Amino acid sequence: MVLIKIIAIILSLIVFLRLKFSLYLSIFSITILSILLFQINIKYALISSFDILIEPRTLQLYVIIILVIYISSIQRSKGMFEKLIKALENLINDRRKISLILPAFIGFLPMPGGALFSAPLVEESLKGLDIKPEFKTFINYWFRHIWEFIWPIYAGLLFFQSLSGLSLKRIILLQLPFSVLNIILGIIITNYYFKKNSIKNAANRKDKKKSKDFLNIFLSMWPIFIVLLLFFLISMPLYLGLFISAFLLTIIKKVRIKEIIEVFFSKKIVDIMLLITVVMIFQQIIKISNISDGFLLFKPSIVIIVLISFFVSFSMGLLTGVNTAFIIIAYPILLPLISQLAPEVFEAISIYIYVTGFAGILLSPVHLCLVLTNEYFKSNIIKVYKYLIPPVLIMIIFATILMFISL
Repeated sequence: MVLIKIIAIILSLIVFLRLKFSLYLSIFSITILSILLFQINIKYALISSFDILIEPRTLQLYVIIILVIYISSIQRSKGMFEKLIKALENLINDRRKISLILPAFIGFLPMPGGALFSAPLVEESLKGLDIKPEFKTFINYWFRHIWEFIWPIYAGLLFFQSLSGLSLKRIILLQLPFSVLNIILGIIITNYYFKKNSIKNAANRKDKKKSKDFLNIFLSMWPIFIVLLLFFLISMPLYLGLFISAFLLTIIKKVRIKEIIEVFFSKKIVDIMLLITVVMIFQQIIKISNISDGFLLFKPSIVIIVLISFFVSFSMGLLTGVNTAFIIIAYPILLPLISQLAPEVFEAISIYIYVTGFAGILLSPVHLCLVLTNEYFKSNIIKVYKYLIPPVLIMIIFATILMFISL
């Protein structure tokens, strides 16, 4: 019954999107459906939804997203992005390559909805090239997430290390091939798209003053560098680092009150805040639905364990769209099934759980980065999946092969 209910939720979401419901309305609809299917008390659901919206981490998320939009908007209006792209053109001389590098760079910052930071950069780098909004969404979204298997400050990776008991270095070593694979797949897909659609490089200038270019990159990106330095050097919370960066940007660039008001009360912020709200509520409803109660613990064969592990991890990733949520929900459900296995088998299946769960996250229509990037580029999310599904499928197949080899 749990399987049927989860499939019903996923199919309903697909139907709503195909009927061209807005994304926030589609997510709200499957939230109501989830409450009904899992027979969650309405009062409990309302209280839980309110609780998640006033939690410090949710409030911080709102602040983070607003400040990200503000900083990127001011950077754009003050010509900082244009200066950055020109400097990179001189150093790399290929706007297509630049569009891949920028989201990968921002990917080192473990920020909720961080793809929103790189989306304006990708848009600026591809200006003048005839590229569909859906493929811009793919570029920004895919390359933003290539480090989450190995970057040790991502919360999901740290939760996984804590729950599995595996050493962080061991996890990074075992999952490194997946970061490499995703980089290669992303490059293959983008090169194929550029070649198929005759997208030629728009940059044709290359000056010899490299030092000036590096200086312009710094002058264009210093608001982001400040956030990174504060986060890595003194472990300052992201929202505080962003606030300091936004404040300094406002002072240095002499941003007028009118400009600040226009950004903070823009339709973009209102729409994104609404999306974040329904996504957070849906994740909370899934969390309180006690899905784990529907999985009976028994002693199946290794093949059955693998199938159960895939289903639970992938579906939880797909439904929640959040790495930490997927780990917190899925791994405890599966731990009783795999904890009694031989150490090498336990390790192999644990890695498999993380990778397949992350595959679900990459395809999740409630993943904030996908939601925000899709909203930014005004793309058709169904068409975005045409680019997302093949590499994710290859990743799952690769993970399955590696796991059975290591058993």
